[in-house]
Amino acid sequence: MTRSEPLTPEQAYARLADRCAVAEMSTGEALEKLRRLSVGRADAYRIVQRLVDERFIDDERFARSYVRDRLLHARWGLAKIRQSMRQKGIDDALIDAAVEAELDERVYFGNLAAALRSKARSMASPLAYADKVKLARFAVGRGYEHELVLEMLADEDYWRRGDDEDGYAD
Repeated sequence: MTRSEPLTPEQAYARLADRCAVAEMSTGEALEKLRRLSVGRADAYRIVQRLVDERFIDDERFARSYVRDRLLHARWGLAKIRQSMRQKGIDDALIDAAVEAELDERVYFGNLAAALRSKARSMASPLAYADKVKLARFAVGRGYEHELVLEMLADEDYWRRGDDEDGYAD
């Protein structure tokens, strides 16, 4: 659906403020949304600055929320989370701070173990070399660090076990 008239800056501000009241948005996402709404560059920067000043947009808050959501719900690895946040225009320093604040290593390792366990259900134990390669590609594709994946795969008993005492969520 195309609009016959472009939005005024005030209408664009209202639209973004409404969206920000419902869900977190980064400054990069806001600028992209305004570009798609055909708002001029100068107006877009003024609108985003107003949203930041009024605390509708806060990249630090967005980064922490994004990391927490992707770790707990999407179960992404840190490499994928970091890359996705860079694409949303989040500064590396904010990404590092958010990861530091939100990362629970026990949950992170548990997520990786659960992903490996789920993917390996149909594979024989102990794993053949080709199966380990498939699992490694899968886990790296989910954003987990290559070295961590290899370490975890080396201890098959550890991640195959899946008991709740480790804090792993299946």
